[in-house]
Amino acid sequence: MNESVKIWKEISSYIESSMSTVSYEMWFGKLVPLTIENNKLILVSPLVSVKRTVDGFKDTVVRDAIEKSGTYVTDIVVVLEDEAANYKPEKEPVQQEKPSDDDVYKNVLDPSYTFDNFVVGDCNNIASSAAKAVAENPGTLYNPLFIYGGVGLGKTHIMHAIGNYILSIDKKKKILYVTTEQFVNGFIDSLMKNKDNKLNKSFREKYRSADVLMIDDIQFLANKMSSQEALFHTFNDLYQNKKQIVLSSDRHPKELTFLEERLKSRFQSGLTVDITNPSVETRVAILRKKAEIKKFSVSNEVIFFIAENISSNVRELEGALSKVMFYCSLMKKEVCDIDTAKEALKDYIDVTTHVISIDNIVDATCTYFNIKRADIIGKKKLKNIVNARQIAIYLINDILGIPLTGIGDYFGGRDHTTIMYARDKITSLCKTDPLVQAQVNDLRAMIQKK
Repeated sequence: MNESVKIWKEISSYIESSMSTVSYEMWFGKLVPLTIENNKLILVSPLVSVKRTVDGFKDTVVRDAIEKSGTYVTDIVVVLEDEAANYKPEKEPVQQEKPSDDDVYKNVLDPSYTFDNFVVGDCNNIASSAAKAVAENPGTLYNPLFIYGGVGLGKTHIMHAIGNYILSIDKKKKILYVTTEQFVNGFIDSLMKNKDNKLNKSFREKYRSADVLMIDDIQFLANKMSSQEALFHTFNDLYQNKKQIVLSSDRHPKELTFLEERLKSRFQSGLTVDITNPSVETRVAILRKKAEIKKFSVSNEVIFFIAENISSNVRELEGALSKVMFYCSLMKKEVCDIDTAKEALKDYIDVTTHVISIDNIVDATCTYFNIKRADIIGKKKLKNIVNARQIAIYLINDILGIPLTGIGDYFGGRDHTTIMYARDKITSLCKTDPLVQAQVNDLRAMIQKK
């Protein structure tokens, strides 16, 4: 056991004893020890809301727990996942016993990620359907399956759900889920410790013996040419042996310009599906499902308040709901009311209210031009609809900076050249046509106020 893990276990035991189980699991249970620097324990938080809440306890609960633990640690520092790279992770202790071949495939999946608790909406129904088809017929349909979308939208949930479903049918299946970082680190480790090619052989066998290989966040292969080479040969071996491959990324394979063309070509040889930001209706459904799982009694008014104010991603939705649960627990309320929810999220909502999504821009455009969402996204070519559609495309690219292929997928799978034409046309008209310029400015103001 690492020193940081051991010390955090001691400190957190005192923290847990000082509050309710629900409150502890919501906040402190989500922290992961990373390392110890200058007698300070560095902990990684998955959410901004968790970091803020834990920081609020540092002068009371945390300080008392550190004193009671009697360790040499004097304080804790909570960092977000993207800040963790600024710290040198503590080295894993040397394993005395080599795990068996079967052990490398165990405990790689989160059992709480299933298809049953994955909320399906317009933003993810195609990805969900494709994932279920893959889980029911691994290696035969849609191989590889490539899932792309923004942070916190459910890509990892779907990948784990595929693995959990397959194992529920056949427990002997070898399911290997890894992040790209784990794949790269494993490959580098095999090169650094290579003796008589034994570790290289072990690395190859680990990945090529899998019945299902799932690699998350493939965009992190940027500038790692040797790792790309290793993945290329691993991919070919698995594909030729009809083993299922599932990959995820934050962008379409076409946008992965740092990848070798032969690797990009293989990624696109199967089925590519996307997950977009959830609509208000889907966010409401997600919150209801999360509240049901956590057995938290909450009114529709509170659910809609959270859904309407937080549109960034599913993780932040869950974080906001957890904060509301925590406040209700502190105030000993069996059913959460809207006033409690507003008080719990007053700082949180201030940070997130200015987050703009594609849905915000499209909805504002539909309202402004008095047209239906189905028409602006659909294929109708009436002049007023085409004009509104092109302005929406221009604003999405200008405000959010979303790649053209991603915008094209949102607008019914339109080719990126069509999206480029719309963007460039409105850009030009904004300089020469006062009416178009006024329409764009009006819409921009409407969107910023939402």
